[in-house]
Amino acid sequence: ARASFYEDEIPNGSNHGLSSESEERIKWVHLVPFYAKPAIPAILNLLNSALRWASLVYIDASVAEMMISGLELTLSVVAARIFRKRMVAKTRWIGVIIVAAGVIVIERA
Repeated sequence: ARASFYEDEIPNGSNHGLSSESEERIKWVHLVPFYAKPAIPAILNLLNSALRWASLVYIDASVAEMMISGLELTLSVVAARIFRKRMVAKTRWIGVIIVAAGVIVIERA
């Protein structure tokens, strides 16, 4: 009886998330050898750190941090939609537009 209680709490599907097309787009991940998989996020983290350092050198720290955080959120949603073909809810797109507008305002200030 306890197992069915928890199963009832988990929704059976949604109108966003991974579609069959997005699962097809990320199949290549399973072809990467297990010992090389940690290198992918490590390289991206190194790139992120280098870009943060460069932005802090040329821009005020408070402005740079707000721009970086806003761009991370915006680009992650856009990349999920373009590269992984992930379905993104309309409310999330509205949030991305608001954040992108805020980043533009901060950049112009």
